[in-house]
Amino acid sequence: MLEAARTGSLFASRRAVVVRGADALKGEGDELATYLDDPSPDARVIFMAAKPDKRKTVWKKLLERAQSHSAEPLKGRAARGYVADQVRRRKLALREDAFEELFERVGQDLRRLMGELEKLEAFAEGHAGPLSAEEVSAVLGRGLAQPLYRIGDAFTTRRRAELLALMETVLEEGEPPLKVLATLHYAARRVRAARALRDARVPREALASRLGVPPFKVQELMEASRSWSERELEAAVAALGEADRRVKTGTDARAALLAAVVEATGKGAGATSTRTRR
Repeated sequence: MLEAARTGSLFASRRAVVVRGADALKGEGDELATYLDDPSPDARVIFMAAKPDKRKTVWKKLLERAQSHSAEPLKGRAARGYVADQVRRRKLALREDAFEELFERVGQDLRRLMGELEKLEAFAEGHAGPLSAEEVSAVLGRGLAQPLYRIGDAFTTRRRAELLALMETVLEEGEPPLKVLATLHYAARRVRAARALRDARVPREALASRLGVPPFKVQELMEASRSWSERELEAAVAALGEADRRVKTGTDARAALLAAVVEATGKGAGATSTRTRR
């Protein structure tokens, strides 16, 4: 590697020497340290390692002199911000629900994002107005990342028939049952959070960040929270917890999810009957 870095090229004024599997570096690193004290001006040496062992002498010497760049996949706000920036750069007009559709389908596969944006750009030529979620879905087709947010929305607003249909679709497409269950748990927690923020009279402009949802989702979520009582939410969480236990102990996952959804989204869930004692 060091010989390649020191040897100039007749065809290029700048070179990159890429060292894959650099986790395997070992030894005292004296020769590497000598090179780093006087590196080739036309070369950049790139060490690619999944998890460098900083206890090794060679890695200590390398990290003292090298610039470290993380290649971890973008997550959460960082991933959303990156996708939004790419959409802006291409001047692609998307409605807010259309952006959510794109982001959910692409997930963290940012390499795939480039191809999907090109498809949307071609489709949008001559299109009047921003693209809708339905149009984005039709252009992208079946994605690697399923639109699980729709399941959460249907649960939140108690659209039981739609929720059951969506669950059947994503399970048929191979989505893990526990991931679907996690989506339902998250939806229930958002409703409970919305109720608490409403009771606390939190200013509307602060709701999106406090709830962790896009601004256009706030109104729908706050309205949905009014249709749930605290007792119903407790019963829903308990039903989902029971489904989690059943799935993990070998019960048919679809049957467990179906039972949980029917119980959790029913009006009056958690109500108890009482008897008058004489």
